[in-house]
Amino acid sequence: MAPKRPGKEIASSSAGGHRKQASPKNHGITFSTPEQRSMYKSLLSKPLHPCRYPNNYDMIKLGIRDNVYMLLNRLGWVDLLRPMKGYENFTYKFLSFIVFTKYRMNFDNPDHRVYFRLMNIDYEMSHENFCNEMGFANAGFIQDSCNHDLRPEDYNPITFWQSITGLHQYNSRSNKASNIHNLVLMYLQRAMACTIWGRKEVGTTRTDELFMLWAMLKNCHVNTCFYLLDYLASLGTKSSVRSEIVVGGIITFIARQFGVGEDQGLNRIEGNNRLNIKTLVAMNFIKPHPPAIITFEFSSMCLSV
Repeated sequence: MAPKRPGKEIASSSAGGHRKQASPKNHGITFSTPEQRSMYKSLLSKPLHPCRYPNNYDMIKLGIRDNVYMLLNRLGWVDLLRPMKGYENFTYKFLSFIVFTKYRMNFDNPDHRVYFRLMNIDYEMSHENFCNEMGFANAGFIQDSCNHDLRPEDYNPITFWQSITGLHQYNSRSNKASNIHNLVLMYLQRAMACTIWGRKEVGTTRTDELFMLWAMLKNCHVNTCFYLLDYLASLGTKSSVRSEIVVGGIITFIARQFGVGEDQGLNRIEGNNRLNIKTLVAMNFIKPHPPAIITFEFSSMCLSV
C-alpha cells in the first residue's frame, strides 16, 4: 500500500494485482468491480475531443483579453483554463472510477466525499481536502438544483438572461449562447462549454454556465471543485446519453495537482485545443467576410454590473 501524504486525508493504494501494460482494450486499467469495467466500456464508445482553451493571441485581436482574464481571475480560474493536453489513459481511468457522494443533511458543513483513480493509485477524500489539493478554497456558492436554498438570494436566472440577451423568454434547455450580446461574456460561455462543462456542440448555455457568468460579474465566490466533481461524475453515471467526451485537459490538470506528470500520459487526444478565431468562426461566434476580414458585433454592456 502506498503511504499517505503527510497531513492529507488521502487514502491511496496500488490497485490489486500486477500492473498491466497499456493496451487498446484497457489502457492499463485494473478494475476492482464489474461496475467499473462496465463504465469503462460505456465511456470507450464515446469519441474523445480536446478541450478548447482561451487563446491569448486571438483574444488580443478581438480586444477582449484583459476583460476575459479579469473575470476569470475573480473565480480563480486563470490556471485552470491554461491550455492543457488531454490523454486517453488519464481520461478513461478517471471517469471510469470517479464517485462523488453529496451529503445533503447538513448544508452549513456538508461532508461531500470523492473517490477516483489516477494511474493505478486510488484516492478517497473529503471534498474539502480535494479543494486543498487543487488549490481552490472550499467555499463559495453552489447552485445545486436539489438544494435551492444554496443559491444566492439575489440571483435570478430569468432576469439575468434578459439583461445579457434582451430576450424576455427563458428556457434552461434551449437558451442559445449566440443571443448573448456582450462579446466577453459570449467568449467566456464558450470557454466554459469547451473545458469545465466540456462538450463539442456549444450552441446552448447551461444553467451552470449562466450562473458562473453572473458570479463573475458580481465578483461572487463559487465552489469550483463542487462543480468540477459533480460534472465529471455525471459523465460516468450518464455516459449513455452523451455522444462525446471533452474534458481530457481538465483531467490532466487534476492529475498534475496530485503529482502525476504528463510524461505518464498515453495516447494524446488529438485536435485543436485553442479557442482561436478559426474555432470561433466554426462555432458561428464571428463571421468571416472576403477578403478574410473578421467582423463581429457586441454590446457595450458594462462588465461591472
